[in-house]
Amino acid sequence: MIRLYLRRLYRLLLPLLYRRSQFKLFLNATLGDINLRMLTLASVTDYFAPFVRPVVIKAPFGKSMLIVAPHQDDEVIGCGGALALQLRSGNAAAVVVLQDGADEHDEVGMSRQALMELRNDESRKSAETIGLKPPRFLNHARLAESAPQASEEMRGIIVERKIDALFVPFVLDAHPDHRSANYILADALKSVSWNVRIFGYEVWGLCIPNILVVIDSVMEEKMRMLSCFSYANGAVDYVHSTRGLNMYHSRMLGAGECRYAERFFELPRKEYIELVERVRVGDTAATAHLSR
Repeated sequence: MIRLYLRRLYRLLLPLLYRRSQFKLFLNATLGDINLRMLTLASVTDYFAPFVRPVVIKAPFGKSMLIVAPHQDDEVIGCGGALALQLRSGNAAAVVVLQDGADEHDEVGMSRQALMELRNDESRKSAETIGLKPPRFLNHARLAESAPQASEEMRGIIVERKIDALFVPFVLDAHPDHRSANYILADALKSVSWNVRIFGYEVWGLCIPNILVVIDSVMEEKMRMLSCFSYANGAVDYVHSTRGLNMYHSRMLGAGECRYAERFFELPRKEYIELVERVRVGDTAATAHLSR
C-alpha cells in the first residue's frame, strides 16, 4: 500500500518539476541541428517517452478553445475527448477546418465540390452529437499554396473569439497538410498580443507528450462523433483504431487510474512559433534536397 502511494506521488511530482524544462530541452537540444526525417521517426517510435513525462490536466483548457483541423475528422481523432470535456466545463469551444478534404474526388467519381460538401456535412453532424456549433470551413484546396490567406483568416478567428487555447496536429506529424496547418497557425499567432496555450495533438503519428488528458467519461461521445465520418471510415476504421490508441495511452498512468487518454505536446505561444519556424526551415531544406 505504501509502495503504491509512493509510486503515485513520484508520478505526480516528477512531471511537475520538469514540465517547464521539457520543451526548452526539446527546442534547444533536439532541434539545434534539425534533421526533420530523423526527428519525425523518433517521434513516431515514441523514442522520447522514457524522459518526457506528461502532466495530467483537466478541462477547461482555457476560456475559449479552438481546434484547428487540416481535414474533416482530424478534430475528433486527435482531441475529440478534450473537446467534449471543454464543453462539459461550460467554457467556449469551436472548430475550424482548413482544407476542403476533397483531394480524392476523382478516385471516388465525384466532383470536388460534391465531396467537399459531403465531408463538411459529416463534420457538422459530428459536432451536433455533442451540442457544438458547426465548424468554420475555410475550404482551401491546397494549404501550402493558400497559406497567406489562411493565416489571415486564422488570425481573424483567433482575435474575434479571443482564443486562449489552440489545438493543432503535432508539428512533426508526417502528413504535409498537418505541418502546413502549423505554419499557417504560427504566422497567424505572430500578431497576437496575449499568451495562447498551443496543444499539438496526434493524428497520423505520435507526439512528444508533456500533457495527458483522461477521457474515460467522454470516450463513448468521442466514438459517436467519430462514427459520423462515414467517408473516412470507409477507407480506415478510425473508430476502432482511435479507441485502441486512446486505450494504449492509459499505460502512462497506474493500473486502474485511467482507461482512455489523449496526449498532447503543449507550448506557450512564443515557444510554439519558434519551434514551428525551426521545423519549417528543416522542412524546406529537406524538400529542396529531394528535388535535386
